[in-house]
Amino acid sequence: MPEGHSAIEPRLQALKSLSEGLLEGAACPGMRGNLLEIRHESSPLLDPVLLHRGADDFGVSISLTPSREMTSGQKVCCESAQLPFQDNVFCTVVLHHVISDGFEPELAEACRVLRRSGVLIVLGLNRMGWRYRAQDDFRRLPGLAPLAVRNRLESLGMGMKGFAGAGLGGKKRPALLQSGLGSACLPVADLLVLQAGKQN
Repeated sequence: MPEGHSAIEPRLQALKSLSEGLLEGAACPGMRGNLLEIRHESSPLLDPVLLHRGADDFGVSISLTPSREMTSGQKVCCESAQLPFQDNVFCTVVLHHVISDGFEPELAEACRVLRRSGVLIVLGLNRMGWRYRAQDDFRRLPGLAPLAVRNRLESLGMGMKGFAGAGLGGKKRPALLQSGLGSACLPVADLLVLQAGKQN
């Protein structure tokens, strides 16, 4: 076991718990179809049932990491910055711990492959939050800048549907999904989820 591993594991478990709680709030329970998940290779593995919500029964669920190596549960190996999929094919795209300021190629690709009525979910550590600043360099996840990402989404023809924050000051205190980005808890939330869709 690598040195420092025992100190890292509880942090990953806490991050996983907060992430799953936020994704439950952002999920669209009635939506069925193809789902694409792109996650940072150092992010915790989330419960596939939570992410896929029956997508395997009605389509295909694909899990990718930006690395070139296959990971547990991954069905396709490709460049996440150049997805080998047609436009408008996925009803849900989840990007977790991949996006920082919105100029990552994965965000533009996610918007391209998302259906017109689909939902894009961006999950990440708030770069102003405690968990982002307290990370060690071994498994460093990018820090999400929500206003910059919102502006980038708008330039890509996307509109914000809502957001949520959790883990205020390192604590497990989730906030409910709301519209806009003006909540007082946003600057201090450790973990953020942004939900967007294509503008008509």
